[in-house]
Amino acid sequence: MEIGIIGAGTVGTVLAQTFAHGDHQVKLSRQHGPASLASRRSEFDPHVSFVTVEEALQQPMVIVAVPFETAPAVLQQVSDFEQRIVIDVTNQFTADFKKIKTAPLTGSEVIAKAANNARVIKAFNTLPPDFMDGHVTGPGRRVLFYAGDDVAAKKDFAAIVRQLNFFPVNLGKLRHGGSVMQVGGGLGNTHFVQLDE
Repeated sequence: MEIGIIGAGTVGTVLAQTFAHGDHQVKLSRQHGPASLASRRSEFDPHVSFVTVEEALQQPMVIVAVPFETAPAVLQQVSDFEQRIVIDVTNQFTADFKKIKTAPLTGSEVIAKAANNARVIKAFNTLPPDFMDGHVTGPGRRVLFYAGDDVAAKKDFAAIVRQLNFFPVNLGKLRHGGSVMQVGGGLGNTHFVQLDE
């Protein structure tokens, strides 16, 4: 699958490497353009290419790995996502790590509202970046919580991440699942391993 990633900071970088290991074609972007990533070419798998934000936003799956405050404006550059999948990995923090209040909406519902006609899935945001590549020391698979309102999109997402050594756990819709995954919801900064019984 072709996967666009918006944001090339710590999270965007780890996820680009993670999905590239699954032989997906990853199109990594950042605000300053693809040329600004050229010096980092050696960090990435050959399956990762550097593109503009506009091109990354047009891929079948789009991963939003920019600060929560800027994510809605980035997504609103697309007038219609035409039912493409958008993965929200944001957390509601300001640059100085103060919690951003979004009530009565969950943070992922704010993202979904900005991504017109997208099928939004909340995922990865509960994991520390060091565990976003799916690796496990010893047996088992890395637990990956996710939530979303579209059943078919969630099935597609789960099938993809299973191939990357994740054990996907569906927490339901963005309203309920998103609320326990977001800042203050109880699952933040956790990393579990599923062992075969």
